Amino acid sequence: MIPYIMALLLGLNLAMSGCGEDRWAAYATQTATDRWIDDTMRVWYYWAEQMPESKHLNYFQAPATFFKGLLHTSDKFSTIDSLFTSTASTRSISSTDYSYGMEYSVTKVNDTAYYAHVLYTVADSPADEAGLQRGDWVMSLNGAPLTSKNYTALLGGAAAEIVVGRYDADSNQVVALDEPPRRLPAARPIDDNPVYCVKAFDVQGIRVGYLAYNHFTPGSAYSATALGSATNYDDDLRQASTQLAAAGISELVLDLRYNNGGYISCAQLLATLLAPASALGQPLATLEYNAHFQPVEMSLDASRIGQGTNLDLKRLFVLTTGATASASEMVMNCLQPYMEVIQIGTTTVGKNMGARSFDNADQMITITPMICKIYNALGQSDYDKGFSASTSALRIDENNYLAHFLPLGTPEEALLSTALSYIAGQAGSESVSQASTRSTPPLRQEQIASSLSRRATQGVMLE
Repeated sequence: MIPYIMALLLGLNLAMSGCGEDRWAAYATQTATDRWIDDTMRVWYYWAEQMPESKHLNYFQAPATFFKGLLHTSDKFSTIDSLFTSTASTRSISSTDYSYGMEYSVTKVNDTAYYAHVLYTVADSPADEAGLQRGDWVMSLNGAPLTSKNYTALLGGAAAEIVVGRYDADSNQVVALDEPPRRLPAARPIDDNPVYCVKAFDVQGIRVGYLAYNHFTPGSAYSATALGSATNYDDDLRQASTQLAAAGISELVLDLRYNNGGYISCAQLLATLLAPASALGQPLATLEYNAHFQPVEMSLDASRIGQGTNLDLKRLFVLTTGATASASEMVMNCLQPYMEVIQIGTTTVGKNMGARSFDNADQMITITPMICKIYNALGQSDYDKGFSASTSALRIDENNYLAHFLPLGTPEEALLSTALSYIAGQAGSESVSQASTRSTPPLRQEQIASSLSRRATQGVMLE
């Protein structure tokens, strides 16, 4: 019996080895991508200690399937992309890539028609050249109505003809303008400066500043190639702070309604410009990593102010929507220990994590895992379900006030007017509740998509 068993084992060994062919190199090639993902995640992933043991993993899975199998149940935002997919190539915080230069939400109106509602346009862009502005509705593209299938064409393409509509308060309908179809020039690189609008107002003798800041990006890659010199968006933010200080403001309305994130360095700069002067040098945030790394402390660093001005605010009004996320939420959370933060708008996304992208050019893969949790100086990080305004009068959905869906920075615009009324109300003028009811009944709408999603960051991005 023993000789028979030995002969059988020898036969199996010969069968497995084939004609002397070594299969380990082939296996190493087939598993290289998954093993790189596993190795990277075990070093950096916030929940690395809870990942499945390597001996239980199947390294022959498709990379996306393998990656998802590593994620913690609490993780809603870590992503994997091919370096050559359209998703990876079009994801751009500052949207300086091939674009028509407008942000919009795709909305199903009255359960029938699909329209693109313009949120804002970028200066000197094709959309700006076509005369589009916030509050317009794109109703058709090249003679065809918008649908749930073709709306992505508005992200960028060849020159097109569009039918533009406006909201009519009397009929509570979106109606086409009495004009021929407009020509939308071909998409091109644009310079979407995050410092979108800076203004100052007199409200019952109070000087009130307004700053619309649309993404946390330190500079423009577009300007470095197209214009020959890089635009430093951080310097533009510093300049905005000096402009507001020169206007003598004592209150500020920070508009983050379309700001879905970006880089942590920009968040630190913005918070330092806004904080009370007495808080400079104090802790801003603690970044808690996995057991491989010590926590990292960030401060309200006065050295970052440079040519800017600390505004020494005692409180801050923040305008939000369901797109407000990540670095925007970090600023809100990390300023709360030092000043009153008054939120106006709808509930934010709830991204209280820091992320970092890792590229593997050989495997054509990029992963962006959550690598740290972000706490403020009081050890608070409990906004994973988003921030909500404290009272019903301040929980305002701008889409329910289409008659006041006006250009950003217009005092009569729904969210800004509520903030200004709140400030004026401290001096005995119109109440917030009265201000929030100055509109017609809401149009029946269902938002199905937004152009903002293409530039959303998974978490606060760490350089």
